[in-house]
Amino acid sequence: MNSLLSMTGFATVQMEYNSSEVTCEIRSLNSRYLEISVRLPKILADLENTIKEVAREKITRGKLMYALNFSSLNNELQNMKINPETVKSYKNLLGQMNEAAGLDSEIKLDHLLFFKDIISFEEDSVIDEEIMSFIRNITATTLDRLNEMRAQEGDHLKKDIMERLNKISKINNQIIGLSKDNPKIEFEKLYNRLLGMLKEDKIDKTRLEQELALIADKVDITEETVRMKSHIELFQKNLQAGSPIGKKLNFILQEMNRETNTMSNKSTIIDISHKIVTLKEEIEKVREQIQNIE
Repeated sequence: MNSLLSMTGFATVQMEYNSSEVTCEIRSLNSRYLEISVRLPKILADLENTIKEVAREKITRGKLMYALNFSSLNNELQNMKINPETVKSYKNLLGQMNEAAGLDSEIKLDHLLFFKDIISFEEDSVIDEEIMSFIRNITATTLDRLNEMRAQEGDHLKKDIMERLNKISKINNQIIGLSKDNPKIEFEKLYNRLLGMLKEDKIDKTRLEQELALIADKVDITEETVRMKSHIELFQKNLQAGSPIGKKLNFILQEMNRETNTMSNKSTIIDISHKIVTLKEEIEKVREQIQNIE
């Protein structure tokens, strides 16, 4: 049986690579789709798609925020370089400005440092099969740890949802019991009301009974309660199947909401109306919970 996974979680893994401490962190949040944002050292930017491929193998839904840090990357992999020709050009430009302004100011290094492009960072390419394999490994390990946390949270969600489904089923059964007399009660109410308004010997009682029977049938919620029971059973079955299942559960819940709305519109018994209100409240609580399920 697959685990039910929450879409929220956090995991971090530390490993060593060529005497450098490497930290991989992944945080996941709710999302209708799979969204992956990757933060890497600039020199490893070309590995973004590789990391996303690994993530897609293990995650189907949620917003992932991925970060990879090398403790010694800046010192070992980046070299600061001066652009001599650019420095000369800016020095000449400052000299021309002096001359144009009629000044005789000394041009100092501080003046040249205002121009940011006189210094550049030359990075050596370090992406080879070895580091690519290492990053795949640390990424997959962190994702596995993230899924462990998401599974733990998913177990809590599953337990809570199952309890609420049992409550919904119990309320629905109570409504079934109360609703058996709903058409009969409505028929009697309408029939007695009309008899009180008209003289009994001046109406076609057979036709009246037919019309009232049709009206009473409109308040019969038997079909809705039966479908509700079916939806609950389908929900429970899919919940046991495990993730990814969040979207399907949401669709089933929409059908459950539709049945409760129809019941509410058709029912004329106050006790049933109260039960339906409680039913809607529990369904809404389940809806909130499944927004967090992958």
